[in-house]
Amino acid sequence: MHHAAYLSTSRHGIFYFRWPIPAALHPLGKRTDIKISLRTRSPGLAMRLSRSLISAGQSALERASRHAMRYQDIRQHVQDHFRDKLRMFKAMVAETGPIEGERLEGVRAAQGLAEAEGEGFLALGHPDGFDGLLSEFCELAGIREELTSADRKLFVQEIFKAYQTYVAAALAHNASFDEIDITDAPIPQTMQSEVGEPFSEVVRQYLAEHARAGVWAEKTRGEKEDALSLLGEITGGKPLSRLTKADAREVKRVLLRLPKNRRKNPATRNLTLLEMLEVEGVDPISPRTLNAYVSHLQAFVKWAVANGHADRNVFDGTRVKLAHSNSEDGRTAFTSEQLALIYLHLTDNPEGLVKKDDHKWPALIAMFSGMRLNEVAQLQPDDITCIDEVWCFDVNTTGDANKSLKNQSSHRLVPVHARLLDLGLLSYVKQRRTEGASRLFPSLTYSKQNGYGRNAGRWFNESLLPSLGMAGSGLVFHCLRHSMITQLGRKDIPDPIVKAIVGHRQAGVTYNSYFKAGFLPSQLVSAVNTFGF
Repeated sequence: MHHAAYLSTSRHGIFYFRWPIPAALHPLGKRTDIKISLRTRSPGLAMRLSRSLISAGQSALERASRHAMRYQDIRQHVQDHFRDKLRMFKAMVAETGPIEGERLEGVRAAQGLAEAEGEGFLALGHPDGFDGLLSEFCELAGIREELTSADRKLFVQEIFKAYQTYVAAALAHNASFDEIDITDAPIPQTMQSEVGEPFSEVVRQYLAEHARAGVWAEKTRGEKEDALSLLGEITGGKPLSRLTKADAREVKRVLLRLPKNRRKNPATRNLTLLEMLEVEGVDPISPRTLNAYVSHLQAFVKWAVANGHADRNVFDGTRVKLAHSNSEDGRTAFTSEQLALIYLHLTDNPEGLVKKDDHKWPALIAMFSGMRLNEVAQLQPDDITCIDEVWCFDVNTTGDANKSLKNQSSHRLVPVHARLLDLGLLSYVKQRRTEGASRLFPSLTYSKQNGYGRNAGRWFNESLLPSLGMAGSGLVFHCLRHSMITQLGRKDIPDPIVKAIVGHRQAGVTYNSYFKAGFLPSQLVSAVNTFGF
């Protein structure tokens, strides 16, 4: 977003902020705008103030543009919920027999009270009234969006109707056991049930298609295989055409209890899924990891729907809502003081915490470039190159079949920070070339799941940071990248420049369609060198 597009100056040099109001949101259907004086002649201050106003404006437009849920979607959520309740009631009766006595009278009394009180009966059934009822229902149904007043009214109406239907059906089913039919049952006609292809076959087709397209990195493929294996285990390999919202809720219930690092933790790694869910004293996966599993399942079933293996995506709406502090990837940037301490130990090494160059240099490069862990760990000597008198890291996938990048935008040239040059990085690279090393950090071994970065990341997270008193604070190797991005933003580096440095996708047609060659290293180097502490 170009902040300058929202700024103008008066003839006296005072900056004004102008925010457009779409015609659809104007009471008279007119396109107009709001103009606010920023009371400053400073371009830098005006740009900073505009960022806050743009954020507030976008939030206001989003709230104003929020639409009510479709009636059919509301009805479908309610139908799924009460169908599951009736199914569970019938299963309970099949297991323990029809309800009777006080339980039966209680159901009948509730039915009578519902008929007498109408929709108000629902508020009586929850200690927090309608608000508590709807909140609980949305949680069970996996509904994440904020309900409008129209949504709430429709939900109450549909829940009340469905409750009455459910109670009547449950009582009728219960009464069907009052007599036993001993007449001969008609011989059913054998029919081929159209349940679709087996789950394992659909999974095979999905993985094979995407492997051929080459759209996934090895780590991504491994994560998807794990998610699909878990889905098959939880549902018993149920065909996708028969998956229901109830199945999706059961998957979510299991994920909420799934142990963290279940295949590595000695307490769970040799157990079945059901056994490991009962192990006490182990931490469950984080909400962010849970949502990653759900995202993989959503993508799989979306593909299945498009290819005729399923009618709808039962995993839509099943992601858990993250608190603000858990949004994005739950990580933060290092403070300047923390960066200075890390830098001291990586360079001067006063306490001997750094034992090898293959730990020292990856951390320093990540600190002063904002590159991702695996981008740094898989570097080859020839990836450090000089272009138009600017030394650069050439972030690519050439020269090694095991090299991988997160996405197309990750291919880029990142200028080498002046501090790295002063520390002797080029001498280190020359030494590796002289030795004939094919990789810059040869002791960092490759793993299918984590590429070349696993050992360097583990040393940084589990050895260096705890030794510096930074354990347990949510800080990890990836926070070096956050630190670079944070500092560039605070120093008013233009957004397209920041994205070019860190490998994020550019916004808008101009940069995506007409600027594919990208910025020159000479245009980026001054921005990189603004990073410091």
